[in-house]
Amino acid sequence: MQYQVIITPSAKADIFETNTWFLENYPNVAEKWLWGISQAVTSLSKFPERCATSPESEAFDVIVRQLIYGKKPHTYRILFSVQGEKVYILRVRSTKQRNISDE
Repeated sequence: MQYQVIITPSAKADIFETNTWFLENYPNVAEKWLWGISQAVTSLSKFPERCATSPESEAFDVIVRQLIYGKKPHTYRILFSVQGEKVYILRVRSTKQRNISDE
């Protein structure tokens, strides 16, 4: 089964902000990071349930899963929910950031 992946405005803003940070601080990494996060998000079109439930899931009415992308020190959590045949990318957050439910 192929799922449709939908990136929410919040997740788009997270990706844009992170890529801007990379451009300012590690310009040689920015393009590779953007390509990689895009590939990771796209991979969720196949078997998104393979990913673990995120700690934030308890704070929401839907199951929120996470896909970990990157290598230390630049590791990110792609937070998403599966609803029917659609995968909604909710947020993209550094593993160094507090969980959304803790904020």
